[in-house]
Amino acid sequence: MNHPTKPSPNERRFTLYGRNTVIEILSDDQLQVHRVHLAQSNRPGDSILQIQALCKSRDIPVFQHTKQALSRISKNGRQDQGVAIDILAPQHTTLDEHLLDQHCDNEAFFLLEGITNPQNLGMIIRSVAASSMKGIILPSKGCAKLDPLVYKASAGCLLKTKVLTCKTTASAQTALKQANFHLVGLDGSATQTVGDVPEGGKTVFLLGNESTGLSEGALKACDQQIHIPMRNNVESLNVAVTAGIIAFRGTH
Repeated sequence: MNHPTKPSPNERRFTLYGRNTVIEILSDDQLQVHRVHLAQSNRPGDSILQIQALCKSRDIPVFQHTKQALSRISKNGRQDQGVAIDILAPQHTTLDEHLLDQHCDNEAFFLLEGITNPQNLGMIIRSVAASSMKGIILPSKGCAKLDPLVYKASAGCLLKTKVLTCKTTASAQTALKQANFHLVGLDGSATQTVGDVPEGGKTVFLLGNESTGLSEGALKACDQQIHIPMRNNVESLNVAVTAGIIAFRGTH
């Protein structure tokens, strides 16, 4: 059995881009900013001047780059608008580190598979932030990346929510089982319902792709499969709506 190793400090920060997104983040004194990146080709318009002024008032380092270098930092040269920001995110870490350090016997997470729509990912994060759930587990392969669209859809909750990263959904399931989590898969053909999930304990709910749901392999690896009862011949719900129902299942 491979033992998880401690991640580097860089795994506790991530990068967003776009002028409005950067201004919004810099305007919130509660958010921890590591540094800001600007393209040397930026014209000194109102938004750039505002970003520079905010950085100066908060004593945040500003680095100048060529347009090509900035695109490598933002990983989206077509949409970064010549601006990127590194945000410190102490609640964002790896699944391995959480399992290495966690001592809680009563916590619930969502594990995602194939959630490719940034709006859905953002809304799932928002529901988790507002609920008693612990957070989400986000694979680096097959799911949307944490970008300004996700940040906007989460209404800023992306920075308030525990996000555990992993390589794949399958690798996460293996690690979670070894840590004695109860894995619950959402599937429309399941016979049990959300009300059949035991309260408390260490539980992970798996949410699948917006169109096809969970893969056969992911479902087989679950300890329990459930569905949400629906009326009027409605076959399915948006995955973000499903997440909201699950997140508040025990709220009265």
